[in-house]
Amino acid sequence: MAAPTLSASKLTGSWGRVGLLAPAWVGVLLAIVYGPTLFGIAGSWFDPNADMGHGLAVPFVAAYMAWTKRVSLSRLPRTPNVFGLAIVLWGALQFTVSSAADWIFATRSSFLISLTGCILGLWGTRVLRELAYPLGVLLLMIPPPTFLQQGITFPLQLIASRLAEVSLDFLGYSVLRDGNILELVGERLAVAEACSGIRSLYALFFFGVTYNFFFVRQTAVRWILLVSIVPLALLGNAARIVATGVVGQYNRALAHGILHETWGYITVFLAGGLVVLLHFVIHRGQNLWRRSHA
Repeated sequence: MAAPTLSASKLTGSWGRVGLLAPAWVGVLLAIVYGPTLFGIAGSWFDPNADMGHGLAVPFVAAYMAWTKRVSLSRLPRTPNVFGLAIVLWGALQFTVSSAADWIFATRSSFLISLTGCILGLWGTRVLRELAYPLGVLLLMIPPPTFLQQGITFPLQLIASRLAEVSLDFLGYSVLRDGNILELVGERLAVAEACSGIRSLYALFFFGVTYNFFFVRQTAVRWILLVSIVPLALLGNAARIVATGVVGQYNRALAHGILHETWGYITVFLAGGLVVLLHFVIHRGQNLWRRSHA
């Protein structure tokens, strides 16, 4: 049986050129008002101190997520909701106050608030609910507040240092740890903020959220995969430090060169692969359990 389709007249009145005229104007106004803010967000993606290297991919991934919902969206009626205007006003107020106070995160996140209000006001609750996941993903393109960044980074440095110390000692290397400083024979490793693993954690969390959208349907499994990212990121970063320390015992220049940077990317890919493997194991276990209880 052929899938039901909307007639041309109904589509035009709801989601066609006529129906998209108002959203187009709203989009232009949002771009004008938030233009400098959006440029600031984009600039953070290329700032090595912001740890937002994954940010460039976020809007494209979110847009593709929304695109995959085009069929279900086309079947939803357009029911404008007046509460959308209240959310837009909230976003405008937050933008004004935070801009005056130089609260960067609040200024940038006000864009998403205003965008949410526009969607609710133009198309209604059902459309907003359908687009909730892609809208939530867009939050990952904005660097977190400075206090949160600092509050996460230092504990990650200490945990990575401790794990590296234990691992190096297990491998038979003499190591002495003082905070985030590792002293080896002829080698001194400082686990700086850039080596805390927070960049890997952000990138892996984005990967996990994206993977969940396309491949995972059960909410419980989604949460398990997201929670598993934290220990995987920590272990991967600790492995990077251990590799640097081991190589440094034989070639100090090589340990602090391109190998050190390359290992960071390798650990991210390996951790991502482990997330996929964990999903496979969970899925396989669920199938075996169903068969045994059938």
